[in-house]
Amino acid sequence: MAANPALSNLEGENERVRRAYEKRKAQGLDHRYSPFNKGFLRSVQERERVLLSMLARTLGTRLSGKSVLDIGCGIGATLLPMLQYGFQVQDCFGIDILQDRIAAARTRLPNMTFQCCSAQQMPFAENSFDLATMFTCLSSILSDSVRGEVCRESMRVLKPGSWVLIYDFRVNNPFNPDVRAVSLKELTRYYPGCRYITKTLTLLPMLGRIVGKYCPALCSLLSLCPALRTHRMTMFRKPERQISDLRLPICD
Repeated sequence: MAANPALSNLEGENERVRRAYEKRKAQGLDHRYSPFNKGFLRSVQERERVLLSMLARTLGTRLSGKSVLDIGCGIGATLLPMLQYGFQVQDCFGIDILQDRIAAARTRLPNMTFQCCSAQQMPFAENSFDLATMFTCLSSILSDSVRGEVCRESMRVLKPGSWVLIYDFRVNNPFNPDVRAVSLKELTRYYPGCRYITKTLTLLPMLGRIVGKYCPALCSLLSLCPALRTHRMTMFRKPERQISDLRLPICD
């Protein structure tokens, strides 16, 4: 029997991602994401402000009873704040392909539901969630076809009229061949017929870590320059029916 090319591509990409994270862990690079680094802390706070603003515009401010799925959840760092926003612990779910990260997430957040699985084949029924999130998930996937499958799967598990939120690199990092930027044009191709809102943010991380260490206020001034913002946050709405208007007003 001939091998399935799509399945082989999927397995190969998942294995490449696993190796990339193992290499990063071995190099001890996770210290760059410490909240004690003032530059990194500032970027996290900025991301949270934009996230809350977008949630208010889309799902509203009363989030109790709504469900959220974090795709590529890691150790649960981006799910934990969801409790502060109003989501209930039993309505928070996370998936990741790295077993050690899922184990850590279950230890940190034992009342949330975490599963080790591929984002292309998620063990959830159609129309299950009010919100799906992906934080620097797609940029870890270099294959266009696998990226597309992940986005289609994220739409499948969303309820009609619900939203997927993507925060990711919009420019390439020349020093990291294991990630690739995700353009807005690419995202709109993966989510055809979906209305969206989008905003650029996050000061160039290397610059932010250096400047933030000595003068955090300067980071805010530098962030006013669009060319220095390396990330984009975008929310796409799953259509309830076929629509012709693809966009909400863009807040950029």
